Amino acid sequence: MSGIVFPSAPLRGEPDNRTDALRAPLIAALGFMSATGNQYSMSIKCIYCQEVKSDDCYNKTEHVIPQSFGVFRDNFTLNKIVCDDCNQYFGNKLEIDLARDTFEGLQRFNFDIKKPAEYKTFGQGSRMVIRITDPPFKGVFAYREYSPENDRIELKPIAQVGFKRIDSLDYEYFLIKNIPDRKYLEENNFDLKHPEAIRAFGMEESLLKQELAKSNITFKTGGEIIPPDKSDDLLCEIEGEIDKTIYRAVAKIGFNYLAKWQGRDFLNLPSFNFARKFIRYGETAPYPLVSVTENPILADEPMEGQRRLGHLVTVNWAADNVSIVSQVSLFNWATYCVSLAREFTGEKNEIRKGHFFNTNSHEILDLEVR
Repeated sequence: MSGIVFPSAPLRGEPDNRTDALRAPLIAALGFMSATGNQYSMSIKCIYCQEVKSDDCYNKTEHVIPQSFGVFRDNFTLNKIVCDDCNQYFGNKLEIDLARDTFEGLQRFNFDIKKPAEYKTFGQGSRMVIRITDPPFKGVFAYREYSPENDRIELKPIAQVGFKRIDSLDYEYFLIKNIPDRKYLEENNFDLKHPEAIRAFGMEESLLKQELAKSNITFKTGGEIIPPDKSDDLLCEIEGEIDKTIYRAVAKIGFNYLAKWQGRDFLNLPSFNFARKFIRYGETAPYPLVSVTENPILADEPMEGQRRLGHLVTVNWAADNVSIVSQVSLFNWATYCVSLAREFTGEKNEIRKGHFFNTNSHEILDLEVR
């Protein structure tokens, strides 16, 4: 996909071999400067924690798109802008959830960004709910797990119990911690007298009987249901909760993207305080900072159907011309709209940018604006 060249960001000065008189303003542009003889040490204000730290606290490279979602040629990175402490925090607390516990994170394995052996999950504690839709397992809760023996990601049942409804072949499944009592089942048309009234998955028989006894329900083993050889033959539905942690992780991508083009001083302006505090500390702003839509970012792509494979990030002034908004879409799936600044009070630069991160070719392409 071809694109047009947008106005480039101004170059930020760096120390060179000129005289101290010329070096001082260049170094000062990077942060706060202190001098001892002819030796200069920089103190830099992080765009997230807002702490002023010495230059040696900025050794790590911050990536606009987390590396867990692909590595790209001429990758977009931030140096001397995000301190090492914030970089480490984001990796441990935000990016790990975005990668391991979202639909977009699962797509990394569907599109060969990651190998099956690299699969890690929160297991039964996942914020994603997977339910099998194929009989005889229709309605069964499952999670995904890597199988070293088969070198693939397979479905595993969560500990659960299913009860058959009257005049129906279907079972309704309850997680082990949510088993209803006998009175509820009888009042809601469950057939506890049927020879196959109860089905259970993901637990030993002794534990099943123990849990059912708490609800005054008896269980007698009648046989086993043999699953197919390949769990990926089963059709599933996936429901996921997009919570504050995921919103913060996505907002960071938009925040980093703007920092890539406008620099640290611009992002350190007070107009970005609500966004930065939300991303770094989870503080709630007085207005919604992130929303999700199914609308594609690219104008020539459908609401449903095939889209280009890759990630998209844009930033621009909002319609009110005083707010700054970023759009983020991982694998060109859901579009997250991030409010980076509302009622911006600083100098109004030309900030309109957009890029497509091609996960096949590993190229980063300018987006064309019409």
